Amino acid sequence: MNTEKAVIKLQDVLNLDKSTTKLLPLNDVEITISKQQILLAVKTILKSSIWHLSAITCQQLENDFILLYHFWKSGGLTLRIRLDEKNPQIDSICSLIPGAEYYEREAREMFGIEFLGLPNPIPLLLPDDWQSGYPMRKKERSDQEKPKDNNRQQKGKSS
Repeated sequence: MNTEKAVIKLQDVLNLDKSTTKLLPLNDVEITISKQQILLAVKTILKSSIWHLSAITCQQLENDFILLYHFWKSGGLTLRIRLDEKNPQIDSICSLIPGAEYYEREAREMFGIEFLGLPNPIPLLLPDDWQSGYPMRKKERSDQEKPKDNNRQQKGKSS
């Protein structure tokens, strides 16, 4: 099944309006869905033939996050999902695509996205004792989250 047929199938199964679909250059398509539709959307994509999950990426906007699930099969198909900054939770897709675990762990660690049902939520990139917040979030950390480094101010000064 080609990308066009997969898009039509997704629109039908998820009862999506055509305005949720955006054609991108180089044979890519982006479909905006709700977070409640993620598992059904991924099941539908997988049933439409062999699709490869290339990546899950995250972007932070003013008051929310955008998760992008990038699939590929002779053309790109991206699922776009908006998550509220105050409650950034979504179901994990690891039960459907076990390899998604690494992408979900990275987004959890860097942005604070909570993937419900993530089988292995231990840190992937940051040290186990990291306590300085989510490094990819745009908003300034509060003073209590900022690392305290008194040695920095004293370096280069003689007593």
